[in-house]
Amino acid sequence: MKTTSFRLNEKELERIQELAERESKEKSEVMRRLIDSGWEYLMIKRYARGKISLGRLAKELDLSITETLDILSELGVKAQIRREDIQQGYETLKAEY
Repeated sequence: MKTTSFRLNEKELERIQELAERESKEKSEVMRRLIDSGWEYLMIKRYARGKISLGRLAKELDLSITETLDILSELGVKAQIRREDIQQGYETLKAEY
């Protein structure tokens, strides 16, 4: 694992410290989780705005399409799936079994 440094203001540091204490975690672990969560948020936001496809979103989140759809559903983000996408998925599934 590599090390890097960031300049954070007092409010950001307080939030990290508070979360670390609340969850009994190291600050570095909290930071990594926050970075991952921020990445997921930005990618989901790009998907919701039609900037990236569902497949690209799944790849960026390192998840399967099904897992990605589950997350979108949990967050109330409407999946932008066309009828053709569903049909293609069905044909692929049918060919595999």
